[in-house]
Order: sequence, then structure tokens, then C-alpha cells
Amino acid sequence: MKGDAAAPVPLVIYGVPFYNLSFDETVEWIVARVRSGRPANIATANLDFVTKAWDDPELQRILIDADLVLADGFPIVRISPFFGPRLKGRVAGSDLTPMLAARAAQEGLSIYGLGGAQGVAEKAMAILKKRHPDLKIAGALSPDYSPLLEMDHRGILQSLEQAKPDILFVALGAPKQDKFISMHVRGWNVPVAMGVGASLDFITGEQRRAPLWIRRCQLESLWRICCSPRRLFVRYVANLRFLLSASRQMLQIHFMADKPLPFQTLDEADFARLAKSGITAERFQGLENESAAEELVERLRSSSAGHNLLLDLHAVPWLNSLELGALLEINKSCRARGKRLVLYAPRPKVMRLLQTCRLTDYFNTARRFDEVQSIIQNLVEHLDGGAIYEEGSLTLELPMELTAATLPVFEKEAEFIHHELQEQGILKTIAVDAAQLDFIDSSGLGFLIALKKVTQDEGVSMSIANLNTKPRRTFEIARVDKVLLHA
Repeated sequence: MKGDAAAPVPLVIYGVPFYNLSFDETVEWIVARVRSGRPANIATANLDFVTKAWDDPELQRILIDADLVLADGFPIVRISPFFGPRLKGRVAGSDLTPMLAARAAQEGLSIYGLGGAQGVAEKAMAILKKRHPDLKIAGALSPDYSPLLEMDHRGILQSLEQAKPDILFVALGAPKQDKFISMHVRGWNVPVAMGVGASLDFITGEQRRAPLWIRRCQLESLWRICCSPRRLFVRYVANLRFLLSASRQMLQIHFMADKPLPFQTLDEADFARLAKSGITAERFQGLENESAAEELVERLRSSSAGHNLLLDLHAVPWLNSLELGALLEINKSCRARGKRLVLYAPRPKVMRLLQTCRLTDYFNTARRFDEVQSIIQNLVEHLDGGAIYEEGSLTLELPMELTAATLPVFEKEAEFIHHELQEQGILKTIAVDAAQLDFIDSSGLGFLIALKKVTQDEGVSMSIANLNTKPRRTFEIARVDKVLLHA
């Protein structure tokens, strides 16, 4: 790994990127990231995460956008060779948390515990302090239970701002803890935040962890289900059903006939035309190892800076986990700059793979030259959304993505226009047009809920129309569909 705390190219398994690090490498990465001062979001994902991510578009996007996703489960490690390179091993959050506390004491870094039942975070921090007298405890907080969008976010953020921890352990339960981190990681002054699940409970003894010999035999799941059968039986059955179903689908794709579909071949003249339109184009080839993947990602990040990117996949019969990981990293880099990656002429097997892994909404695909230009033009027109006022009605056209990253610009414009119209006393209705909305996260939902409350207080009616299937699913999972979508 590089000294600037850059993570390796991940391995994508069932549509979720896992970073191939050992325990020691993970600790070194986290320490380096703290020193860099750049905020990081770390997730420890097991099979239950992957199961949920197939049904929860927001959770999958959080895992894709996270700075580090660790394989916290032996099933993921065991099955990884069938997708590409083998993962080095399980990196469990419940083991990583005390390891990080020990290393933080050595490095002079501070930690903060957030979550758990009343008093658990405080007790866990006290125990870690007793184990490591030199450890700096920045603080601890166990907020009263409430749904994510009803939490006292402002109070928690004020506490973190005062404490200024180097490492934040968030124990709100998955995926709530990961959604909480994703909502705030871009705005707070916390170098590293990690969802740790029941780790604080294990430290305090609120929950018993499996004995070491059981963990070494990879039977911890059996231990946990015996300890909490009512709570975990249904979950583990669902995870097993998912594993069998998803694996069957992947096998079917792998052995399906490779029948190329008609597409427009791109020659050097087409590449030159794309370059004039601000699109860097390149032919994608298979990657032999992780070094080749890292070199490709870094090269394309540099060569396409400020441009949209097209990768011609017509000659690629299959994408293994490393190649998918490289494409995710390249697309993540493009999106961070407000640009997009277009995958050109993917074969049927590759397209089916992307569909099965729930990645077709994350990647743009095209089979003709004019489709590429249409995708980019649509991005330019609808990336930021807009507002239109006409005869007492304010129409808010939502951007393609309403997220913690895109919300500040859209919210500022919407609030300014809303305030101006209210001052003039001419606003009667707000119509939210979601026709172009492809993705929304909890921050976006929070904005819409707040807007709904404000309009109700003002006596202004608000409606949301033209909501697509994927965003609607996010509304349903957050249980705000009845509040926002019905009068």
C-alpha cells in the first residue's frame, strides 16, 4: 500500500467491494489515514450486509462509496476465489476495535464511542482506558434509540465537534450506523469513522463473544444463533437463502453462451471526436493482478481529469472481481469530479453480470456513438436539478442524485427561492418532480421531510411525483413513503 493511505483496488463480490487487507494492513491504513487528515468511512461487512444491499440501493451505494470495506465474515472469504483473487482473510470489526484502541494508545490518537444501550459506550471506553492507560478517550455517547431520520443529529455533531476524536467507533447497528456515517462524513472533522456493530457490547460483556477455539473453527455464527435464536435464526436463514440463490445466478451467468450483440465499432476517428466533446476514450483489457489494476486506476484518474470517460468493453468476455473493482474505483473517481464513466458495448454476459450485481444503475452503458453523447448531455442538463415558479406553484426538479454530496448546492438554491416566494406571499404549492431522480440517500430524504414540515406550518401544499422504482424503494425502507408520497 502507498504511504498516502490509498486503499488497494477492491474485489467486488455480489456487487459489494471488499478491500483485500489483513488485520495489520488495515490498522496501518487507518493510522496513515488519520495522519493524512482526510475523513474516511470504514465499513465491516458480512454476508448479512450483502444480503441487505441487494434490496437496499442506499446501503449498496454506501459500500461502493466507502473508503474501506472489510470482509467481516468467513462465507465472503471462502467464496471469493470463485469471483477472482482470494481475500486474505476475515477482518472482524469486533477484533479490529480493540486492536485499534491498542494502536491508538501507542500513536497518541484519541477515540470516541458512539452508540449502544444507555451507558455502554461510556463503559466500553473506560474498559479500553484501563487496558491501555496511555489511551486518549475523546468522549462517549449512547443516544436514546430512535429511527435514523429522527435522531438528534445536531446534538451528536456538536458533541463530536467539541471532542475532536481521531477515530470514531459507531455502534448503532447495521445498516443504521453506516447510513449515519455516510450522512456526515463529508462535513465533520473526524479523520476516521467506522461502524462496529456489537463490538462495544463485546468489550463490556453485554454480549458474550464465541470462545477463541470456536472462532478459529469458523463456527462463530453457530455460537451466536445458539445464544440468540429468536433474534438471529430468521436472519441467518435469509442469508443462507441469499447465498444459494445469488451463487446459482452467478453460475448461470458464467456458463451462459457468449453471443455478441450488434454495436457500433469505435475507430480512432471516433476516439478523436469523443475527445473534442470532452470524453476520454480507451479500450479496456483484462487485468492480470492487483498491481495492474492499481496502475490502470491511477493512470485513468490522471489522464481523464476534468473529462468524462468511456471504456470500450466489446472485447472483454467476462469481468472478475478485481476488474469489477477497478471499474468501480474509476467510476467513483469520475463521480467525485461531477463526471461519469460510460461502459461501451459490454457483452451479454458482462451486462447480465452487472444486472445481477445491482450495478447497472451505477454504470452508464451504451452501444452506439450517439448514445454516448446523449448520456453526457443528459448528465449536463439534469445533474444539479432546478426550480421553476409559475402562478403560485414552485416546481422543484430533483437532480439525478440527491445525496449528502449533492444536497448542499440544491438545498441552498431551493431554500433561497422558497424564502423569496414566501416573503412575497405568493407561494401556494410546491411540486417536487422526481422524474430525473435515479438515487437518493438518507440526507436527501431528510431534506424532503424537513421541507414537508415547513410547508405544512406555512399552509403550503407539497407533493412528490414521477418517482422511479429504485428511489421509491429507498423511501419504503426508510418508512417515509406514507409521509412523503401521500397527502
